[in-house]
Amino acid sequence: MTCLTFALLDKVDDRLRKRLEDDKSLLDHLIDEAGGIFLLATTEKRIDFEGVRPVQVVFRERQDEEFVALLAEKPVDYCMSAYRIYADPFNTPSLIDDKRIGDGFIVKADRPYDIPEDSFRLLVALREGAKIASVFRRDGEESASMNDRLFLARCGPYHPKREEILAPFPAKAAKAIRLHVLSIGVKNGRITVDNTFKQKTVRLKA
Repeated sequence: MTCLTFALLDKVDDRLRKRLEDDKSLLDHLIDEAGGIFLLATTEKRIDFEGVRPVQVVFRERQDEEFVALLAEKPVDYCMSAYRIYADPFNTPSLIDDKRIGDGFIVKADRPYDIPEDSFRLLVALREGAKIASVFRRDGEESASMNDRLFLARCGPYHPKREEILAPFPAKAAKAIRLHVLSIGVKNGRITVDNTFKQKTVRLKA
């Protein structure tokens, strides 16, 4: 198994870079900037990162699968967008067309919700203030993780497609917060970021 960590950093100095370079638990890591300084790191299992509030997805590597990562320039609520991705077949036709995800997902928002069976219960919980933290396939494999700045989602076979994950986030929207988009691949624990991916930013209505 591999764990991909996505974290927002306040600052980066030589001491932090040296500490990451010397950390034997890291398979690979990358520090870069897109709307904020971020860290991507891979490990063999979920570990704690001191001083940051990361999102993490533990997964089994498969060919033709990748990650979409979103970094918001200020705090946002990803919950309704996540609902559209994992529970709304009008946004995600694969929920109907692809038998590999047609049995739905488990959404964790304070407690687990089986989708589609608990779709209405999840909407009520979100209206009452619950927050989606992660999404799992029915077999227990993690599909997405999020907080108020970061969203990390697996895409490809056995998960929604990249265009379905980005569909709730238009490229242009009035009174919206800009989100920076990263297209990430992981192979044998090594991280690659697709710098040729054209959709660099999207937006989420404030």
